[in-house]
Amino acid sequence: MTTALIGVDWGSSNLRAFRFNSQGEVLETRHAAHGVTRFPAGEATAAMLARLRDWLDACPGVPMLLCGMAGSKLGWREAPYLPAPADLATLSRGLVRFEAEQRQVAIIPGVSSFEDCAGFRDVMRGEETQALGLSAPAPLLIAPGTHSKWIRLEDARITGLHTAMTGELYAVLRQHSLIAGVTCDGAWDAAAFQQGLDNASAHPDWLTQLFGVRARGVQGEMPPASLAAWLSGLLIGYELVQGLARYPDLQQVAIVASAPLSDHYASALASRGIESQLIDGDQAVVHGLWRVAKEAQLA
Repeated sequence: MTTALIGVDWGSSNLRAFRFNSQGEVLETRHAAHGVTRFPAGEATAAMLARLRDWLDACPGVPMLLCGMAGSKLGWREAPYLPAPADLATLSRGLVRFEAEQRQVAIIPGVSSFEDCAGFRDVMRGEETQALGLSAPAPLLIAPGTHSKWIRLEDARITGLHTAMTGELYAVLRQHSLIAGVTCDGAWDAAAFQQGLDNASAHPDWLTQLFGVRARGVQGEMPPASLAAWLSGLLIGYELVQGLARYPDLQQVAIVASAPLSDHYASALASRGIESQLIDGDQAVVHGLWRVAKEAQLA
C-alpha cells in the first residue's frame, strides 16, 4: 500500500519510526538505538536520516512528522515548549514546519507546565504526543522511563505535568556509586521490590535510605540481584509518595511503557489501591502522530 506519512518518535536514546498509509494504518515499524545523545554534536540528524534512507528514497515527497528530541537543541530543528493546557489543535498550530529531503517536514512542539503555588517548572518532549494519542485517557497518565512523566489530562487536554528522575537515578546509582558494588542484574525478586516500596512509604528520609542499600549489601542481608529489585522498589516508592500526594482521590491511571517496567509500576500502584490501564508505548505514539498529522492536514 502507498505510504502517506513517515512518523518518527526520536528520543534521547532510541528512534522509533512508522510508515502510515492513508487510513492511518502502520505499514512498517523501525526501532533503532539512534537517539540524539548517541552521536557527536551536529551528527545526530544525519545518522537518523541514514537509518531511514531506504524509506525516504522509496517515498519521494511523502511528508515527515517528528516528535520528541527531534525538536530539541540537539535534534533536527528546535521547536518551542508550548504552555499547558494544550490539546491536539494547540500542538498542530505550533508545529515547526520546513522543507528538507525534498518533502515537507514538521516537528511537534514540547509542552511546559508551571505551578506557581509550588514554584515548580517542568517540560517534556514526546510524551505529549503519546498522551494525546490515547482514545479514552484516564485523568492521569504515567510515562515511566529515564525521566518518569506524570501527565494530568482533562477533556482531551494536557493540563499539567511533573517529572521524577527515577530511572536516571537508578542507573546512576547502579553504575557509578557504592551501591554498584552490592547490586547486580539477575532474576526479578518481586518480594524484594515490594519491601523497597513499603520502606519508601514508611520512611521519608530518602537520602539516608539510599545509603541503607549499601549497608544491606555489605552485611549480606540480601543477595545482589534481590537488592537491585529492592532499590527499584525504593525509588519507585518515593516517586509514588510524592506523585500521589498531588492526587489524593486518584483511583485509576494509564501507564504508557513496555513490560517489565509497566508491570512494576502497575504492581506498585495496586499496592496502594489504584487501578492501572497498561498501554503500549508504540501504540500511543502511533495514534498521537496520526492525530496530529490529520489535525495539521499533513496526511
